[in-house]
Amino acid sequence: MAAYGNTSTKRLATCHCDLQLIFNTVIKKIDNSIFCGYRSMKVQNQAFENGLSQVKYPDSKHNKLPSMAVDAGPYFVDIKNTDWDDHKAFALFAGYVKRVADELLDQKSITHRIRWGGDWNSDGRTVDEKFLDLPHFELVAI
Repeated sequence: MAAYGNTSTKRLATCHCDLQLIFNTVIKKIDNSIFCGYRSMKVQNQAFENGLSQVKYPDSKHNKLPSMAVDAGPYFVDIKNTDWDDHKAFALFAGYVKRVADELLDQKSITHRIRWGGDWNSDGRTVDEKFLDLPHFELVAI
């Protein structure tokens, strides 16, 4: 069974308890890395300038503490990293994350829905999105 390393664990600890439960459940079945939880003003604005975010500080769900967003993706043991060019792997990973979140919501273990940055309107399609943020997951109030 996979487990988070120290860096991913620290990043996930900056996130809302719903995100922590979702991703601590996901890691039991799918190896993944946590790239980012909370973002400071400097880090958020740099992400915006680099085209990795659509919003400046403090308008991202990453800018609250605990963070209402997390960036995560599949980790592949054979390359000892994430394959950033494998968009289908990110989509498969997102499907599993969403399934775990739905099950936890049905069990009343969490209190938010989750939205994936590859399908902002949650219609099951990615081709209609103007901005793909494949590692991004955020909590949405019910």
